[in-house]
Amino acid sequence: MSSPVQLTSKEWRRGAAQRWWIWPIFSLLIGCTPAIPIDPAATFSSRILDAGLASTDPWAGAHLMLAFPEANRLAAVRARWIGQIEDEEVQIPLHGADGHRGEQHPHLLLRTAAWVLPSTHTPHLKQRIERALAATSMPTHWKQINDLAWLVEAAAVLKLPAMTATADADLATLARTLLSAVEQSDRVVHRCLEEGGRPDGSLGPEQSGTWAYTCGGLHLFSALVESFGAGYLTAADRVRLIDRLLLTTRRISWELQFRLDEEQRALAAGVSPRRAARHALLARMKLAGHGLDLFGRSRALGLLTAQQVEIAVEQSLEAASQIQTRLLEVVDPQGILLSAQTETEDRETWERTFGDGCHLLRGLMIWQANSARP
Repeated sequence: MSSPVQLTSKEWRRGAAQRWWIWPIFSLLIGCTPAIPIDPAATFSSRILDAGLASTDPWAGAHLMLAFPEANRLAAVRARWIGQIEDEEVQIPLHGADGHRGEQHPHLLLRTAAWVLPSTHTPHLKQRIERALAATSMPTHWKQINDLAWLVEAAAVLKLPAMTATADADLATLARTLLSAVEQSDRVVHRCLEEGGRPDGSLGPEQSGTWAYTCGGLHLFSALVESFGAGYLTAADRVRLIDRLLLTTRRISWELQFRLDEEQRALAAGVSPRRAARHALLARMKLAGHGLDLFGRSRALGLLTAQQVEIAVEQSLEAASQIQTRLLEVVDPQGILLSAQTETEDRETWERTFGDGCHLLRGLMIWQANSARP
């Protein structure tokens, strides 16, 4: 499989400008008015915010706060979360407790709270994380790695000491366990980048590679980057992590294009154009959002240079622009995917659209905050 075209920053910006000028001109020539909203990014953001506020799911509230950490309309959501954190009798609810959907990880919400709630909550949240760590043993099955990543990241964001005790080790040991897991699963990713193809992620890491983990394993990388920032990794670990991150820059670029190629294969096989477009769009939304978040934090902590992330970031930014416009123009012009009816009747599709929409908005925000770093 041929590798995706790689552009310099000047070429990418020039191409983007040309595309936005050509479309209105072309529309006038063929006698129609562009269907794209005047500001696709603002419309996309508004739809995500409205959908999250309409939901009562704490998982939705968590994603909403990640995407809109300063939004005034989230005052009630934040107040509810602060109450849950500070009341020791309250058990933070588990998303997907029925066992058939969603991200069923108890510590996902702790990680979100560590990032977005005001500093007044920190002592209470710190105690919750310490209790969770004290009850956590070294993983004996790969499926335990997912929830471990959110717990380690929550501790790292609050800068808990590396020697904080767990059930049978300490916090730094858990972080290095994540790194070893990613190194092993990334062997499959490396082979795919060299030979083509991609497993569907439904099997374990030996067969599906890093794609076996939630969100293709990108949450694991976030936990590792923050672990470095908190001092849980050694100098040798830092080198190992940078190797994984460099492979991930290649993977993001490659997989963004892979999803477009996959859409064309689906169309050739007779899949409806809107369904094929929806599948590709949601997959690319996850990649671009998580990728921009990860690369922004890697830049903030000095793990990667601007040159090392340049191509992956530019392709992710272009994908983000395409995703927002295409969702509104082609895939879901009426806003059905984010409706309350879809949340009730097709929860998986609603969660993919809303959750990864939030991650895209957060990724854009995190990258913008760190893009100018030397």
